[in-house]
Amino acid sequence: MGVVVARRRRRGRQLTARGPLHSDYRSVSIGIFGLIAGIAFEFMAVATALPVAARELGGQALYPWALTGFLAGVMFANGVGGEVCDRIGPRLPLVCGALTFAVGLIVSGLSPTMPVLIGGRVVQGLGAGLTIVAVYVVIGQCYPDTVRPRVMSLISTAWVVPSVVGPFIAGSLTEHVSWRWAFLSLVPLMPIPLLAVLPRLGKTAPTGIRRAGRVRLAAAMALGAAAVQWAGIVAEDERWLLAIAAAVGGLVLLLWSARRLFPPGTLRLRRGLPSVVAFKGVMAGGFFGAQAYVPLMLIEHRGVSPTFAGVSVAGTALGWSAGAMFQGRPQLRMRRSGLVVRGAAVTALGVVVAGAASIATDTVEFPVWLAALGLLVGGVGMGLSMASNAVLLFDYSPPADRGANSAAIQMSDSLGGLLVIGAAGVVYAVWRDTWPPTQLFLVIFALAGLVMVLANVVAQRVQRPTADRSADHVGIAP
Repeated sequence: MGVVVARRRRRGRQLTARGPLHSDYRSVSIGIFGLIAGIAFEFMAVATALPVAARELGGQALYPWALTGFLAGVMFANGVGGEVCDRIGPRLPLVCGALTFAVGLIVSGLSPTMPVLIGGRVVQGLGAGLTIVAVYVVIGQCYPDTVRPRVMSLISTAWVVPSVVGPFIAGSLTEHVSWRWAFLSLVPLMPIPLLAVLPRLGKTAPTGIRRAGRVRLAAAMALGAAAVQWAGIVAEDERWLLAIAAAVGGLVLLLWSARRLFPPGTLRLRRGLPSVVAFKGVMAGGFFGAQAYVPLMLIEHRGVSPTFAGVSVAGTALGWSAGAMFQGRPQLRMRRSGLVVRGAAVTALGVVVAGAASIATDTVEFPVWLAALGLLVGGVGMGLSMASNAVLLFDYSPPADRGANSAAIQMSDSLGGLLVIGAAGVVYAVWRDTWPPTQLFLVIFALAGLVMVLANVVAQRVQRPTADRSADHVGIAP
C-alpha cells in the first residue's frame, strides 16, 4: 500500500512539474492566451475609442446601445456556445468565434453610421462569447487537473497586459490616427493564435449531448439583459413607468432563463457546482459594481486627473494577476474552496477601502489614494478566488456537461455585473443632482458592499457536500 501511495505522489509531482508552457501543452497555451488577450484588448480599448466614434458619427444618443449590444451578444453566444461545444466539440466554435469577432471589428471600424457601429458591436459580442466558452472547454479537455490552476493564472495574465496598455494604445490611435484603427488594428492578429491552438484540438471530442431549447433560453437571457440596461437608460430621462416596465420585464426573462440554463439549484445556492456558478456572478457584481464608479468618483467628486483615475483602475489587473499566480503555485497545499473563501474576504476588504476614498466632507476627508489601494487589494482577492472557482468548475463538471457549465459560469459573470452596475447607475442618475457627492457615492459603494457580503456567504458553499473532496485540493492530494 505504501509503495502505491509513493508512486502516486511521484507521478503527481511529475505532472505538476508540467506547466502550461511544457512542450505537451505549449501550442494550445499560446493559442488560448492570444485569443483571450485579443478580446481583452478590445474590451479595454473600446472605452477610449467609443465616445469619440459616437461623437463623429453623430450618435451620442445611441452610445449606451453600443455597450448593451455587445453585452447582449456575449450572453446569447455564451448559451449557444455551451450547447454547440457539447454537441460537436470546441474546435469549430473556437474558429467561428474568433473569426466572428474579427468580422465584428471590421464592421465597427468601417461603420458609416452609429447603427452600423452598434451592429458591429453585437457581432463582436457574439464572437467573444463563443470564443470564451470554447476556451473553457478546451482547458477542461486538454489539461490535467494538476495543470489547470496555472492555466487559469495564464488566462488572468492575458487580461493584465491589455488592461494596462490597451487604453493607452487605443487613445493614441484615436487621437493621432482615427478611432477606427482601435478596431481595425486588431483584425490581422486574430488568426495567429488560432493557428497555434488548432493542431491540438484534434484530440478534443464531442459528447453528443443535446439539450432542447437552449438557443431560445439564451436569446431570452440576452433580451432580458438588454431590457434591464435600457431601463437604466430610460431612468436617466425620468421616464419612470417605461423604466419600471423594462426592468421588471427584463428581470423576469433573466430569472426564467437562468433557472433553466444554470445547473439545478443555482438560484437557491445549493452546495457544490450550483454555488460555484452563482459565486462568479455575485463576485462580479460586487467588485465590478464598485470598480465601475471609482473613476467617476475620483474625477467628478475628488477632482483628480483622468490619468490618476486610470492608474487606479489599472491596479486591479496587476492585483488580479498576482492573486491568480499565487493560487497556481504547484507547491501550495490547501483546499481550493478555502482559496475561494479567502479571496472573497480580501475582495470585500478592497471594496470597503476603495469606497472610503469617496468620503470628503467639511469635517472628514480621506486620501484619494485609498481608491487605488482598494482596487489593488480587491484585484488580488478576485484573482485568488475567481481562478480557484474556475478550477472547481472543471473538477465538478462531468465531461458531458463542461460546455453547458462553462457557458453558465460566463453568463453568471455577465449577469451579476449587469444587475449591480445597472442598479448603481439608476442611483447615480436619479439622485446625483439632489444628494451631496459623498452621500451619493457612499450609497453606490454600500450597494456593492452588500453584494460582497452575499459573495462571502456563497463562497462558504462552493465546497461539495459529499465525503469525496480530493479534487478540492491544490496540487496532488495524498
